[in-house]
Amino acid sequence: MQNHLLVTLRFGAPIAADSWTGYFNASDYGSECPQVDILFGKPYKGRENCLFLNVYTPQLRKDDDTSTYAVMIFIHGGGFFFGSGNLYGPDFLLDQDIVLVTFNYRLDALGFMSTGDEVVPGNNGMKDQALAIKWVHDNIEAFGGDPKRITLFGESAGGASAQYHMLSPLSQGHFSAAISQSGTIFNVWAFMDKSMVVGNTRRLADHVGCATYDNVKMVECLRSVDAKKLMEVRFSFMKWDLDPWMLFAPIVEPNIKGAFLPDHPLNILKEAKHAPVPWIAGVNSEEGILRVALIYKKENLVKELDENFSEIMSITFNDQSKIQESSKLIRDFYFGNHKINNNTMFNLINMYSNMLFNYGIHVAVKMHFKYSKQPVYYYLYSHVGQHSLANIYGDPQLRYGVSHSDELLLQFPYSYGVQFRNAVLDRRDLHYSELLNKMWTSFAKTGNPTPATDSFVSTKWEPVTTESLEYYNIGAGVHSSKNLYSARMKFWDKMNQMRKIILRDEL
Repeated sequence: MQNHLLVTLRFGAPIAADSWTGYFNASDYGSECPQVDILFGKPYKGRENCLFLNVYTPQLRKDDDTSTYAVMIFIHGGGFFFGSGNLYGPDFLLDQDIVLVTFNYRLDALGFMSTGDEVVPGNNGMKDQALAIKWVHDNIEAFGGDPKRITLFGESAGGASAQYHMLSPLSQGHFSAAISQSGTIFNVWAFMDKSMVVGNTRRLADHVGCATYDNVKMVECLRSVDAKKLMEVRFSFMKWDLDPWMLFAPIVEPNIKGAFLPDHPLNILKEAKHAPVPWIAGVNSEEGILRVALIYKKENLVKELDENFSEIMSITFNDQSKIQESSKLIRDFYFGNHKINNNTMFNLINMYSNMLFNYGIHVAVKMHFKYSKQPVYYYLYSHVGQHSLANIYGDPQLRYGVSHSDELLLQFPYSYGVQFRNAVLDRRDLHYSELLNKMWTSFAKTGNPTPATDSFVSTKWEPVTTESLEYYNIGAGVHSSKNLYSARMKFWDKMNQMRKIILRDEL
């Protein structure tokens, strides 16, 4: 049975919770937001009463104590359609004397559907995030945090979210720095054309039996549909394995009061309307394992991809024209005359890495360097750890490389996969865990990722200073370099100029 109040609030902007006096029992996590996990076909879970945040502090502030800790707000990933802040524990980061905050936000259609007008402008999940960030800014001092030193950091969709808050008028002034791990606003899955989201909203309504001729009546009908049914529609939208993933995501809203993103991200950057804060952004060395391990888990999918490459690429990108025109060039670049099979698995990893992650992040760093006066620090994370999320998606015996999300295992006690809940880090992983967390927390405390007095971080990390986009390699023999994946990035520059297939018409 649905809660009438929650149904009334469904698809609306978030409302700040009332304050309280006395003690608030925060010993248990709040509910996750409604979702289905398509990676494993897991059933529906969560409740609509889900907008909770978690505050972890080294120690509660005493009345006579004026000292404060830097604050780090982590935004979870999951493609804007699954995940929860509850998955990310505080144990590692609190060792660095910071206050850590995690939170939930509405996902998938409940968080990102849009009618394209004032009825449901869109981006409600991002507005949830913005309200949580404002709450932290306004209240964190009571938990020993410094409201003037708040760093947003996130991974995948959370990384893109961190950059979105740099652009949004709802968030600016509430934080002092940002970190985007494996996700930015220029990744193909992180930003959608409004017409595409509106179209998917109408498809969703039609699928659950709601008429679409009038937006007000359509939304009234969608409010009456059980949340579980709305979330499970995603399974019926899949055309090839899990694709297309991109159904609901951030969009440019009508320029009305309360809009999270009132203009195109590139326009906001060009017009210097973004938050003047330093930024870290980077990628893992084999990001595409996330997708490829799932494909190679089913032998028929590899064969289908080889035989129907162009058609499947158009499904992946929700684009029936431009991708098909370019797919031959893409295939030739990554595979030459070779078939897609076990022998070319790492070619496919490179292709998905570049398409879904590396190129968008490369462009985002380039745009930030070009249009922002604040430093941007670029990195490649290449440490192959003892544990990998790829071993959940694919063959547990195979060492694929550094998958999308692998660094999270060294930043948090991470409970996405049951096998990681009590995972013990070996000596090398402990070293990189401490290295990562020292650099991230140094950035949160000072705006510089290289601690001034810590010999543990032996190589100084310099910001980008030229169009070669200098980066910091966090892996064996930590060092600085430049022109990351240069040949591949030039290829995707060419693809974008020809067909606008990755950044569509943004550049």
